[in-house]
Amino acid sequence: MLSALLALLSATTPAVMQSPEAPTPMLVEISEGQPVTIRQDRAYLLFRIHRPKGVPSFEPIFLRKPTSTELDDYRAAKAKAFEEARPKLIEEREKALRRRAEQESQGRKPTGPVPPEPTLDTFPYFYPAVANLAGIRHNFPLAKGAPDNLYLIEAVPGDYVLYGTSWGTGPQGLAVCWCLGTVGFKAKAGVVSDLGTMFFDTAKFRSKVPELKDETGFGPSSDTPWFLIGGTVRPDRRDGALPAALAAIPVAPADYVAVGSFVDLNNGGINRLGPVPGVLEYARGKPIDVKSATPARGGAVGR
Repeated sequence: MLSALLALLSATTPAVMQSPEAPTPMLVEISEGQPVTIRQDRAYLLFRIHRPKGVPSFEPIFLRKPTSTELDDYRAAKAKAFEEARPKLIEEREKALRRRAEQESQGRKPTGPVPPEPTLDTFPYFYPAVANLAGIRHNFPLAKGAPDNLYLIEAVPGDYVLYGTSWGTGPQGLAVCWCLGTVGFKAKAGVVSDLGTMFFDTAKFRSKVPELKDETGFGPSSDTPWFLIGGTVRPDRRDGALPAALAAIPVAPADYVAVGSFVDLNNGGINRLGPVPGVLEYARGKPIDVKSATPARGGAVGR
């Protein structure tokens, strides 16, 4: 499942998260005081972020599965860009090889990198037409609460992965990806899908959040360029009450699926999403799909 889910991201840079040329934003926050109107061509994600006093603000990052048409367009655009860039790439490689040969012939230690042989698979390519990775801003909830803020996000319909987490400064970067195991779900057009409650905290110290008891407290060795983040999700609601803006709108629980491990080079650190009851667990560090009692399927992503 995840191989296709990540394919559009696989040869891009982190800028895919901020693609200004995308015709439709992947995620749009509906904040407190805004009217809630359910469009039949959009999906809606409802969730809570549990943040007790003393716990930093973190923000989830979601990945949307590209459609077959988007994948075809991406592959065609990448192939065209590669053919246009190929002569220059070959020239740069040959120049580097000549420089290295000259240095060696003079008994000097070779300096400077030699670019790899240009191929379509290794060609670094940023595709601006579709944004399929995005986060939210933690300070724009639909309803503020203590300790849970409630969020409602208008989204492009499709299959999604809870892909990672950023620090509470807006969706500007992927601080930690859930590369060692996470969950996915389907966002259906015209439907409000309740994702339950999300829990995040720094992993260096033991969290006061009970759900993160076994996913934190790893000490200084867990530090990445930032503090490592621990997290999990609980599909059930912490509080059954919904704000008046949603009183007359049907809400359906999201049907989570387990997602296996994958590789992402564009992040500050990697971790696993903590076990999710009835969906995701781990056996000797390997993610397990609880529903099928088999290893969770993953994929590969990189530049």
